[in-house]
Amino acid sequence: MEAKVISIEEANRMLPLLKGIVGDIMLKWKAIIEKRAELECIEKTGRDSELGLDSLARENSLRDLKHQLNCLIDRINSYIREVEDLGCFVEEFKRGVVNFPSLYNGRKIFLCWQPGDLNVGYWHELDETFNDRAAIRDFSEFLCHNPVHEGRS
Repeated sequence: MEAKVISIEEANRMLPLLKGIVGDIMLKWKAIIEKRAELECIEKTGRDSELGLDSLARENSLRDLKHQLNCLIDRINSYIREVEDLGCFVEEFKRGVVNFPSLYNGRKIFLCWQPGDLNVGYWHELDETFNDRAAIRDFSEFLCHNPVHEGRS
């Protein structure tokens, strides 16, 4: 099955929904990083024998943290699936960067967006990242409508 291509207009229409999903991804990602740091700290403390907790309390803390971490990972995975069901991809969790497969002068590229951008105004090559993005200057060079609808009145 051929990958879906998304026009600039379609991508912009998705933004109200994506803003909420991506906001949730960013919050969960931050929580995952915090829980991982907490877990590492407790594990390191146990190895260094600088226990502020007795063995049982430490094991309970580790088990609870691992459970919380797994729940956060499950949640973020469900958000990622929601984004992918729309035909786009989360490139970066921390900044909430989203890529939309599209066409530039007939060749496959990614349109890209991050929270704070008013609309989809950047693009990059498939083998590049958001940091390599370029501003969309001439909309006529990009897929400007969904080709499935061509020929319909």
